Amino acid sequence: MCAQRIRVEKIGTRDRFEDFARLPFEVYGGRDAWWPPDIHNEIELLSGRSPIAAHLNLCPLCAWRDSKLVARVSAVINYRYNEHWNEKLGQLIHFEALPGEDEAVIALLEEAANWLARRGMGGARSGFAAFLDYPYSIDNYGELPSFLLRGNPDCYHRYFKNAQFLTEKGQVDYTAALTTSILARYREMIEAVQQNGAVIRSWREFGFLAAIDIWTDVTNSAFARHWGWNPVSREEVRPMLLPLAGTLVGDLSMIAVLGGNPVGAVFSVPDLSGMLTQVRSGVRLKPERGGGTRGALINIAVLEFARSKGIGRAMAARSFMTMAQHRMGYAGYTLVLDDNWPSRRTAESLGAKVTANFVSYRRDF
Repeated sequence: MCAQRIRVEKIGTRDRFEDFARLPFEVYGGRDAWWPPDIHNEIELLSGRSPIAAHLNLCPLCAWRDSKLVARVSAVINYRYNEHWNEKLGQLIHFEALPGEDEAVIALLEEAANWLARRGMGGARSGFAAFLDYPYSIDNYGELPSFLLRGNPDCYHRYFKNAQFLTEKGQVDYTAALTTSILARYREMIEAVQQNGAVIRSWREFGFLAAIDIWTDVTNSAFARHWGWNPVSREEVRPMLLPLAGTLVGDLSMIAVLGGNPVGAVFSVPDLSGMLTQVRSGVRLKPERGGGTRGALINIAVLEFARSKGIGRAMAARSFMTMAQHRMGYAGYTLVLDDNWPSRRTAESLGAKVTANFVSYRRDF
């Protein structure tokens, strides 16, 4: 009996990009519910046509067992990240693999690491990169994860550990039940900061395009030393967020103004599971996971001098109250580093509890 042959290659044609982008359908297609990728945007990035691609050197790799595609990853040098942190760190994004493909995955990740090392990188991270990659789930396998987050198979941890990666950082996802009592506390939070001169306005009230630019500027400043983050530009953020102007994002996302100047920003989304998830016929999502009932706060940022004034908590409170007004019974508070104690205390003050855990991996060469 002939041994099956493993082959790892860089891809560069439209057909191969399409195969690459569709592998998640084989990995997750049998689940009750999952978030499918945006194939068009993924191909735009792989082919270098995405605005963010100007900051990257990207090498998409595929692993085949004989003629079957079984794993994929993109090795990336993010010049903007490395300049910001004065570091030579590569990123491994887009990782997906079929179960039981340990040998192929090790070969794939080794080739990706070698590609980065040959270009002077001292290590590689997988599971966190601004607008490019998200961490790996370590619990709730089979459940629909929060919007943007992974619901990967449990074998992914074995794959990375066998390829000599270590756990670098942990992150948590919070969920708050929007009960009558907690909504009353939210009103008090908002009134408290208003009495101290802060004004909380929705993006729609502020002006949606202006709010996008404020979100970009405030986030870049507030996250300047946030692990894993790198600055992003207005030019790349606008095309991503402007199409959301006519949606509830404009009502759920917030800007905080103090002394006439923007000092805080929140980006929140409604429950998108009904629009974007693939759900098996006859399956009903748990209300705290989706099904039209769980909004999500994706990002919260407050300028350093305006912190410890309750502004971040008040922005989140108004966002959550607006979710409740639109018949959402739950709110996600996503995603928080394990050691980001101020943000974790904010989540807990909002009545949120940890409902999912994630990790990012790193291998130094």
